[in-house]
Amino acid sequence: MEIYSKGTLEDAQDIIDFADYIFSKSAAPHDFASLIPKLYGEGRMTQQYHYLVKEDGKIRAMLCVLPIHFKVAGIELKVGCVGTVSVHPRARGKGYMQKLLTFALDEMKAEGYDYSLLGGQRQRYEYFGYEPAGVKLDFTLTSDNVRHKYRGLDADHITFEELTEASTLLDDVFDLYQKGKVSGARNKEQFSDLLRTWNATPYVILQNGMFAGYLSLSKDNGMIYEIELTDIDLLPSVSKSLMAYKGLPDLHFTLPAYDKDKIRRLGSVCDMYKVGYQHNYNMFKYSPVIEAYMKCKALESRLQDGRFVLRIESGETVDIQVRSGEVIVEHIDGENGDVQPDAILSASEATALLFSPLSSYAGFSAEDESQPNCPQGWFPLPLFTPPQDCC
Repeated sequence: MEIYSKGTLEDAQDIIDFADYIFSKSAAPHDFASLIPKLYGEGRMTQQYHYLVKEDGKIRAMLCVLPIHFKVAGIELKVGCVGTVSVHPRARGKGYMQKLLTFALDEMKAEGYDYSLLGGQRQRYEYFGYEPAGVKLDFTLTSDNVRHKYRGLDADHITFEELTEASTLLDDVFDLYQKGKVSGARNKEQFSDLLRTWNATPYVILQNGMFAGYLSLSKDNGMIYEIELTDIDLLPSVSKSLMAYKGLPDLHFTLPAYDKDKIRRLGSVCDMYKVGYQHNYNMFKYSPVIEAYMKCKALESRLQDGRFVLRIESGETVDIQVRSGEVIVEHIDGENGDVQPDAILSASEATALLFSPLSSYAGFSAEDESQPNCPQGWFPLPLFTPPQDCC
């Protein structure tokens, strides 16, 4: 007989062992303690975030819901990041994961989460309300780009030192993170540990020996998961110096759509870049998410004044307005009220319109008189979850 439960202290080691076994069996060898130390590192009390199915006391299926509390443009959001989704080979086909994910979703909704996200095959998770969304831009900076565009650039004044919990510059690093458009998900004590997620190494960036920023770099392929600078004009020098320091032929950046300063600088030199969706997202409460990312977008772009009232078939109606550049978003309960919606969409259609990179191409169009009209340039909103906060 199977038993469904949340993880306890007694399950802590079994949870790690089960994850290592399942992912090592299906892919390359995995060591979750080093891969995601914020969850599985020594002394981490995170077993309560895990949903388990046991047979005869042994784990047969598992997933994790890591709670993340963001501030986006000053607005707090509660996010459930789903990961470590795993089923024992001899327990597949029993419907365990379907029941576990339903269990987790019901709890997230009851506990007031604004949305949830996960990776994985699209159609598998559409049944549970997840939709591809979030906008990310991937840039590849090659040695040829650097040789041609940064030929005369002096980068010798840029150096790096590994960031640890004992670093004297940890306060500067954390303060810089807190100034970002998206912040608040991390505490200073675990900051360097968190930046090691996905086998990355965090570095302090120094300019002539003085603090100039930080970055999180993968150990083997030049992927920069996160980079913040005190002066964005240092990005070319930092990139050139980092490639020389680590002997890398390429650097790979993944950026949110709201990071316009880095996008402009990398877009002017990289000959390889692409735009895509980030994760599968399941929206539980649209209003706070729309407000947060509308205001986030307004920090970088001048939004056209206008109004758009969206009714989602799940029962939520959102009144979105921009007046003289000020974003105003109001939640209207139920389907009644005096406000006539401009559009009535399913949850998946609403998520696609608001947050998908395809929204610019497949969303409502002013030229199509059969469809209601959104103010131009509003959507997609720059929904993005920093990779080092995910699981």
